[in-house]
Amino acid sequence: MRILCGTDLVEVERFKRILEKHESSFINKCFTGREQETCNSRAGIKGAAESYAARFAAKEACGKALGTGIMSEGIGLTDIEVLNDAKGAPFIELKGKAKEKADSLGVFSISVSLTHDGGMASAYCTMLADGKDSNPG
Repeated sequence: MRILCGTDLVEVERFKRILEKHESSFINKCFTGREQETCNSRAGIKGAAESYAARFAAKEACGKALGTGIMSEGIGLTDIEVLNDAKGAPFIELKGKAKEKADSLGVFSISVSLTHDGGMASAYCTMLADGKDSNPG
């Protein structure tokens, strides 16, 4: 068994500016409808920006854990979906090329942690893999 991990840090202000300018094309390119619904349900523009920033960081962290990053090997931002369970805990659902890559690595479990404070949002992603592919990259 192998442990794959990735982390990322994102400035919340970047997403606040995007939301204030109503740049929906960027939001639609990066986030699924379910993610947008969750983020937009947060209190005010600050809450939404924090939620978007944390999810963006999680997508980057997940791409790093996969050994590909995002926007390479055909993995798009919406192939990595960051959702919340009934208790509010975040989880990642992979689709398309991201799922194919995870399957090729033998990934059988993904955990993600999100946080934001002091104008920054951070995420950490760990994956457990059965070691089918000895080189994740």
